[in-house]
Amino acid sequence: MLLPIPAPYDFVLSTTRFRDFGSDHATVWHKGGLHRVVAGREVRITAAEGGVAVSPSSDEVVAKIGQLLGLPFDLDAFRTWAVRDRVLTGIVESVAGFRPSLNPDPFEALVVAITTQQISLRAAASIRGNLVERYGVRHDAA
Repeated sequence: MLLPIPAPYDFVLSTTRFRDFGSDHATVWHKGGLHRVVAGREVRITAAEGGVAVSPSSDEVVAKIGQLLGLPFDLDAFRTWAVRDRVLTGIVESVAGFRPSLNPDPFEALVVAITTQQISLRAAASIRGNLVERYGVRHDAA
């Protein structure tokens, strides 16, 4: 199923954190796509024309993946505001296809907020990976 994402959107740029900061075992970059367990099912998310392909999908899965991929952000309003700032305008132009990701679950968002304080993002991903290993649903893409 196609999950439409407003242009401009660059899937690879927007998912950089899942590759560069280490795996937390909850959302895993594997063979050109993101893997995540949603509603008890392993879901694969890949780039597609006009958004992303989500497989397998359901309304619940698409809603969670939309949250994960930052669909609630009103980036047009942000860009309109940011291009008037002399510092931000260059940054906004250089990452035009970037859409920040969000945690689809409030508890997970809290864990991420706590584990990323005052430490490296790699260490935070490792800590979250240990929590997923012990208490969550681990994704084993290799």
